[in-house]
Amino acid sequence: MNSSNSITVVSGYQRSGTSLMMQMLAAGGVPVLVDESNKADEHNPRGYFEYECAGKLGDTDESTDWIAEAQGKAVKVIAYRLRFLPAGYDYRVIFMRRKIAEVLTSWGKMGLTRTGVTLSEREQILSFKMEYAVYEAQLMRQTSMRALFVHYNELLEDPPGQIGRILDFLGATLDREAMAEAIDPLLHRNRIK
Repeated sequence: MNSSNSITVVSGYQRSGTSLMMQMLAAGGVPVLVDESNKADEHNPRGYFEYECAGKLGDTDESTDWIAEAQGKAVKVIAYRLRFLPAGYDYRVIFMRRKIAEVLTSWGKMGLTRTGVTLSEREQILSFKMEYAVYEAQLMRQTSMRALFVHYNELLEDPPGQIGRILDFLGATLDREAMAEAIDPLLHRNRIK
């Protein structure tokens, strides 16, 4: 990594490819901050690569006490919780995007829903698009955060090109081949054309 104090944050919606990106970074040689809070299952057979404290960002005043521990590492922070990352750190955010219909299909298979929300698929897609725009705008305004947007589908179609973008963004020399080997196209099970 270019700076041992920077924190690589992998973000996006659940089911957008964040676990894959964490796997790739780990395979490439980036230390990752994870725990056993969410173990591998049939929906994510290689694991979720999550850190329970990151899933609680914004819940309490103490929810950021662990951030210093993430310096020099990669950690997954779901999109909604990015705004709770404290100032004073150098964040490099890899924000995963994916076809919204695929995210929704995957959510449905896992039984995930937006609490109290009943929308048609078209309304859900429009809602996601608006939220993506909000998250992107927030990231662009943050002086302590630099962001790279990686589309899951493009990552599967062009691993070398996308890995090159990631390495340029991180300013890192990582194991490209190991990162590419972490990509298993067979795990792209909720494909929407």
